[in-house]
Amino acid sequence: MRNKDLAIFCWSIVIVYLMVALTFIWWIFSSKPLNQEAAVAAIFMLSPVGMLLFEPIRERLEDSIDDLITSACIDKSVYRILIFGRHGSGKTTFIQTAFTLCKADPRIISTKYFEYRRFRAHLHKKELQLDQYTDVAVADYKGQEPSQVIIDSSKDFFGPKGNRVLNAIIFIVDLVPRKNDEHGNPLNDESLLEWLKNGNTLNKIKERVEEHNQYINQASLQLLFRSLYSQNLKSVIFVINKKDLIERLIDDGYLPTNFRDFREYAKHLFDRMIKNINEACTQLGIEDFSNNDSWVFTVSAKSKDESCPLIVRLLKTRS
Repeated sequence: MRNKDLAIFCWSIVIVYLMVALTFIWWIFSSKPLNQEAAVAAIFMLSPVGMLLFEPIRERLEDSIDDLITSACIDKSVYRILIFGRHGSGKTTFIQTAFTLCKADPRIISTKYFEYRRFRAHLHKKELQLDQYTDVAVADYKGQEPSQVIIDSSKDFFGPKGNRVLNAIIFIVDLVPRKNDEHGNPLNDESLLEWLKNGNTLNKIKERVEEHNQYINQASLQLLFRSLYSQNLKSVIFVINKKDLIERLIDDGYLPTNFRDFREYAKHLFDRMIKNINEACTQLGIEDFSNNDSWVFTVSAKSKDESCPLIVRLLKTRS
């Protein structure tokens, strides 16, 4: 039931209750004087009983009114993107690099599960066919349990349930986990490469892929799209990160493959997840992902030359 319909339903119940209560009181006062004492008792009883019976309705009504106000006030001209992926997959690095073509708002709103950022993209008209500026808001999910996306999703960013305003989702995975040294500091690329080369390299990569498959699966995708989908959601992108490390492993002979390039190899490893996302997008009519795999990207999140074109292409969908 949509927020407007729910509000009308709740108000109808309240009005019917008031009409019945007033009719009952009028009947008592218009009858014999003996019933006037009953009227006092009735008034005394009706108020707390009414409050008790209609407390849940009142709360839902207040929530519905709040949602209607939020829907009316939220700025729908802002292009809203959710970055979704497992902790340590490079989401924050990707945002810092991919949006270097935009002017960043220094204010970052942080909650337990999200960081909300704002950008203003100033791009050439011939490149994007947009106005001179376009405002972009990004929700960076911190990567705990996928269900928290639903529980902690801010109405001020995503819009109220039933009237979502999310425009795009970027799924980010990687092939190499984040590792820390004995002091708890993240390993640099050279140390990560040494860790990968020491032991069964292929198994380490497959273990990381399986971690992502457990995180982004049919169940979590169903929860995600059911909670956040609306007709405003037009684009879905799948990003496979840490391309540079895997290419170095291949070049050094630690990872022989029969694929023509890294993209084909990475797509093969994440084939199950890509199919699950494709199926979800097909059911919802998100055509840019369901029709082809051109929205699957392999990048090094640290590379501006590889990350920025994704955002340019994504914003083209607004034109």
